[in-house]
Amino acid sequence: MAREYGTSVETSAAPEKVWRIWSDMSTWGEWNPNVETMDWSGGFVSGSTGVMNTKAGQHHKMQLVDVQAGRSFALVTSVVPGTKFRFNCRIEPAAGGKTKVGQTVEVGGPLGPVLGGMMGPQVSKEFGTLLSNLARKAETT
Repeated sequence: MAREYGTSVETSAAPEKVWRIWSDMSTWGEWNPNVETMDWSGGFVSGSTGVMNTKAGQHHKMQLVDVQAGRSFALVTSVVPGTKFRFNCRIEPAAGGKTKVGQTVEVGGPLGPVLGGMMGPQVSKEFGTLLSNLARKAETT
């Protein structure tokens, strides 16, 4: 099992509101500091594929897996040959009527054990910002 790197935030927004925004990839460029656009086909369902276009000008082919509507999903990509990056995204109830929104990354594949300890923390460093932005958007829409 690959080690997960990531974080979570709490929001006053209802889980349904967070899910509505997170599952609408057309909004990702509005709140995710790394995403310019998502070119996606097949809808927000397990097995659909597309390309994440980053603000840095990179293009990552990705696949959506393990979609549990309203609760969680994962995106899988190979950023570096010999690796598999799995971004695990979750929405859970939290104490006091709040909603916990979390994102982690696992680095797997043949080179995952070698590169994971270096790349996991690097890749996950923006998660706090993007989750806070997502939460803020859910609270204000």
